[in-house]
Amino acid sequence: MDPASLNIYERLLERLPWQQQLGFKSWENFCLLVHEQRQTALAGFDARLSQLGLYPSVVVFASRHEARAALPWFGGHFTGLLEGDNAGLSEAAPSALCSFLHNIRSLAPPGYAVSAEATHHGPVGVRTPCFFAEIGSTGREWQDRQAGEAVAAAILAVETGAEANELPVFLGFGGGHYMPRQTDLMSRAAISFGHMFSSYQTHLVNADVVEAARARSKASYAFIDRKSLKSEERKRIEGLLSDGGLPVLRSREIIAEFPFPPS
Repeated sequence: MDPASLNIYERLLERLPWQQQLGFKSWENFCLLVHEQRQTALAGFDARLSQLGLYPSVVVFASRHEARAALPWFGGHFTGLLEGDNAGLSEAAPSALCSFLHNIRSLAPPGYAVSAEATHHGPVGVRTPCFFAEIGSTGREWQDRQAGEAVAAAILAVETGAEANELPVFLGFGGGHYMPRQTDLMSRAAISFGHMFSSYQTHLVNADVVEAARARSKASYAFIDRKSLKSEERKRIEGLLSDGGLPVLRSREIIAEFPFPPS
């Protein structure tokens, strides 16, 4: 039912000599799994993986992205809801999302923007580190073969080894839905971001949310897009982070403290 997901799936099939297993396809350390639920409402996903004998280090949900702006776009995000009966956060895969963004930026066809997004929608209970990798923002892009090839290649090139996992992890607060400051920082410093909350979400952030985001992201630091928040709200978030033991670094401090290694 998701044309972008199907596009990426077909491009993955074309790239590698997958072997059919019982319930999934495999190639080396990759497994390709098809499900019939809405991706944003998956239930029992970890249990299904376990039933298949699969215990992945990272799960990537290939998906479409829909937006009113209708701009050609690639990106990714973690999943979670901050209010309602299904509130919760799934386990984030910070280094994997960061790697995907670096990869897709170099592979994107002309005219496509690239960014991270704020944490949003479900599934909220996945305990395997995961993220959504998306093609946006209309049917034209979802079915664009070049776009599907780019995302497939970017997924297969995601780094999940020890070196990638050494990246310091930040939580992000403030900014627009497409997280421009956080996305920029990942391109300018050797860091990754876990759960990120845009300015329209921060009023829902409390001590429990901060602790859950820290735990689900394995975060050691936080970054606040200061200009995007009113002073009172910024100070409230800073207080929550201080109480949670998460140092808040500014952009210049992040770039200075975590430079990319010489190439």
